[in-house]
Amino acid sequence: MMREGLLKENIDGEALMWAHARLVARPEERRILMVISDGAPVDDSTLSVNSGSYLERHLRQVIGWIESKSPVELVAIGIGHDVTRYYARAVTIMDVEQLGGTIIEQLASLFDTE
Repeated sequence: MMREGLLKENIDGEALMWAHARLVARPEERRILMVISDGAPVDDSTLSVNSGSYLERHLRQVIGWIESKSPVELVAIGIGHDVTRYYARAVTIMDVEQLGGTIIEQLASLFDTE
């Protein structure tokens, strides 16, 4: 039913744009978008007709726009991969067992800065 390897395909920039659009439409005064990522945008179809850096460039453009122009606060957690090369506010963990505590720490740090 599903093509083998389908879940390995991910277009991070488009996913980020989709989540951002949903948050911007919400009425809350403060909106936080937390990204949990392997740090590697990959899509065979996209890469078959574009340069190898296309998805990474797009992701950087989307992140740059959100971080500099959007009211949405963006924070990222990389699991096993360094996402600090993309996101200004990011942390990398090596084991998924660390995820729960890291999420709490990242959220707490956002509220500590207020």
